[in-house]
Amino acid sequence: LTSRELTMVKDAALYSEDPVANLVVTMILETGLRVSELCDLNLSDIDMEDNSAMVIDGKGGKDRLVLFTKSSVERISAWLPIRQGRNPSTDNLLITKTGGVYQPRTVQRLMDRLADEAKIPRGRLTPHVLRHNFATGLLERGADLVSIQRLLGHASIATTRVYLDISDQTLREIYKRAQASNNDES
Repeated sequence: LTSRELTMVKDAALYSEDPVANLVVTMILETGLRVSELCDLNLSDIDMEDNSAMVIDGKGGKDRLVLFTKSSVERISAWLPIRQGRNPSTDNLLITKTGGVYQPRTVQRLMDRLADEAKIPRGRLTPHVLRHNFATGLLERGADLVSIQRLLGHASIATTRVYLDISDQTLREIYKRAQASNNDES
C-alpha cells in the first residue's frame, strides 16, 4: 500500500463501527503477525508488562516472540472490556459478537469493509498486504534483514528477501544511511 492508502486504511479502522477493526489493523501493521497467528493468539500468551506475546505453534510449528508498540498495547487494553462483554467461550484475543473465535476469513471480510470505507480496491487490502507493509516499513527505517526475518518468523532469509519488494529508491536510501554511518565511525 502507498503511504496515502495506509493512512486511509488506518483512518477507516479508527472510525469503523466494528470495534475490533482498529485492533486488527494495528496488530498486523505493528507486529507483523500472520492472520492465522492473530486469530489463534490467546490472552494468556500476551505479556502487557513486557509489551510482547508468544506465538505458540506458529507456521512450521515454531514458537516466536512478537513485540508490541505502545499503540498495540493501548488497542488491546481498549478492546478487552468489549471482548469481555461478548461472553467469550475461549481465551482468544479476538472474539466475535457471539463469543466465538475469529477465523482468517472473518478478518478478510473486515479488510474488505475497510477497503470500501477507505475507497481503495478490495484486492489491495489483505492481512498479508499489511504484513508486507510492516516488513517494508522496518527495512525503510534501517532494520537489517536478519532482524526482519526473526520478527516475521521466517525460517529462511531467502523468504524474507523475496517478501520485501525493495524499490530502487529504498535501496538508495539504505545505502546512503549505511555509508553515512560508516563515515561517522571513521
